[in-house]
Amino acid sequence: MKYCIFDEKKVCNDCGECNVCEYNRDKICDNCGKCLEIEGYDVKAIKIDEVFEKNKEEEIKIDLEDFSDFDTIEEEDSFQEDVVTLEEDEIPYIDALDDESNWDYISDVEGMDELMEETGTEGLLHEEYPGLYVVNNKR
Repeated sequence: MKYCIFDEKKVCNDCGECNVCEYNRDKICDNCGKCLEIEGYDVKAIKIDEVFEKNKEEEIKIDLEDFSDFDTIEEEDSFQEDVVTLEEDEIPYIDALDDESNWDYISDVEGMDELMEETGTEGLLHEEYPGLYVVNNKR
């Protein structure tokens, strides 16, 4: 059984009064919160249920004797066995932009300036990135 929110002793009869906006009686409530601001409530406030404080009794105490079983003797270790020389394991780095045979300036390619200015080049050129045009050889 559902009771009225305005009178807890009265059974709800679906009158719709609970859906009417208190700020503007001519419209249905859309939960904007303006009525709460009028009554002095801060609708942007965050309610904090509880605050957890650090309990000093539960702090973990570390004793140096707990670490006595670790080996403190420094062993002679030859790092030369672990180090791989660059000559053996190095893969040469090649940057495509450093190799000028991989790309050309538009002004260096004969007829490319005129081709770029023509309006019917949509199928021939594709702008991959700003300033980077790819010539479609599929035509």
